[in-house]
Amino acid sequence: MQLFSDILPAPPMPVPLSTVVDQVARSIVPSHHPESPKLSRAPTRRLGLPPPRMNPWQRSGRTMLAEATTDPDVAIRQAGLDWSVERVDLRCADTLDPVPDFSAIRRSDTKGLLGVVGPDYEPFQNRAMFEVFKDLAAVDRGDGGLPFTIETAGCFQGGKVVWALANLPDFGIRIGDDESKVMLLISNGHTGNRTLIIAPTTIRVICQNTLRLAESQAGERRKHPGLAGGFTIRHTPGIHETVNEAKAAFAATIASHAVTKAAWQHLASKALTAKLEAEFMAQVFGTPGPDEADRAKALRKSREERISAILASPTSQVSGTKDTMFSALMSVTELVDHDRSTRTSEGGDADESRLFSANFGSGADLKERAWHAALALAA
Repeated sequence: MQLFSDILPAPPMPVPLSTVVDQVARSIVPSHHPESPKLSRAPTRRLGLPPPRMNPWQRSGRTMLAEATTDPDVAIRQAGLDWSVERVDLRCADTLDPVPDFSAIRRSDTKGLLGVVGPDYEPFQNRAMFEVFKDLAAVDRGDGGLPFTIETAGCFQGGKVVWALANLPDFGIRIGDDESKVMLLISNGHTGNRTLIIAPTTIRVICQNTLRLAESQAGERRKHPGLAGGFTIRHTPGIHETVNEAKAAFAATIASHAVTKAAWQHLASKALTAKLEAEFMAQVFGTPGPDEADRAKALRKSREERISAILASPTSQVSGTKDTMFSALMSVTELVDHDRSTRTSEGGDADESRLFSANFGSGADLKERAWHAALALAA
């Protein structure tokens, strides 16, 4: 039960033992390798599915309501991001001498310091980030514009990174009964080492996994396209003018959508055997060495149990994608988004730290490895 505590709703009263026993009985599903009975794993038990996982962005941010879904001025207030940043001088702690060429970035409301920047750094305010939505809305359909609604917004690490997520309703991807929504993530950092990013991403409906769309241009340069880093803009004096290149951001999204859809359909056509699954996991997570430490062994065993449970659960048993390389890829993204342990920092909770890692840190790197491994094995 503790293993999946993030997805189990808190009961209003103690659950009778008979109810738990009934849940266990109904949660036992057949092996996901029916064609290889000798290699099949034992039936896996998992409580709490369905219902589906909760959207990790909604756990860490605020869901936009009413006019905030279409009005960026209302959205920034609902999200609690209607504060600004300012430069402040840096001084040595012992002598109070000024530190030349560097400044600190400070929140206007809490006075919390967010980062240290150089002389060429141009602050990009939260309000300007939400203005990007107005730029995108101004792009005509004939020029590649797309309708969207702002769904969620929030910040990481006390305001060091702010973000907003919009739904592109015309761009869903469906394979059989397996459906994913295509979203547009806009994020900005106030730390001095993060760019403004406009990145297309997906949210799988049944379990709320998130995965970036494939980078369309990369397919022309190498065998397997990577996951899109997005339309990135550095904090230089020209940042406000560059943001107006909304057409380019939408054009990249459209191209990436086509590449992603084709790749997903290909993965869903490749049956997942026990041998392929083992090779996939080895490529993603590596193989244990002869001198594996006890802690590493315990972590690996826990991870294998979690992925085994995911592959045997309803989130991997969807008509159109079950028992395929697509389900293997999504099992890793589900692990990263919902189950993987991450260190908390900057006062954030486990959900925030996991979401940040899944999109900007080691979790994102893990998804990238899973993406390339799946495409290579499905070739």
